[in-house]
Amino acid sequence: MPVTIDGSPTHVLIVHLVVVLLPAAVLGALLLVAVPATRRAFSLLTLLVGFVACVAIPFAFLSGSSLRGRVPNSPLVDRHVSLAHQLLPIAAVFGLVLAAFVAVDLLRRLRSDRLNDVERRLTALAPNIEHYARTRRLSGAYRVTATLLVLLALATGVQVYRVGAAGAKASWSGRLSASQHAAK
Repeated sequence: MPVTIDGSPTHVLIVHLVVVLLPAAVLGALLLVAVPATRRAFSLLTLLVGFVACVAIPFAFLSGSSLRGRVPNSPLVDRHVSLAHQLLPIAAVFGLVLAAFVAVDLLRRLRSDRLNDVERRLTALAPNIEHYARTRRLSGAYRVTATLLVLLALATGVQVYRVGAAGAKASWSGRLSASQHAAK
């Protein structure tokens, strides 16, 4: 992976996918759980955003590893890297639970014929899915996935903040004060 793209560090460009899309997926997931009326319109979109964000994390690792070899080692960089490594499993489990919640909710809405056009087309690809939805009790699975989703969304959001704050400190520590003295 190239260290830079057009003079900008690749890591910084890729990280923006994570720091924008993962919190968007977290907020979307919380909205889906809290406001049932949003599920029909936003379930698949939230799932797609979460998927792209989770897939971007390993690319952020790769680009960060390339960049780390070119910047001076420091405790701030080490902290950022350590926190980033904690994000991957949290985000991966969040993504899986989000997918499970969307699937269970889709089955529940299929039972009462409350799907949007895209969801109808997707369920038509699996002919036995309607029978499955009508013959299964989904309330327990719904409660479990909703509860786990809220907990994991909060954990993911907090960890994204921690990683980003540590990365910003590693990047900007000592630079702002030096530039303020130069401006005077």
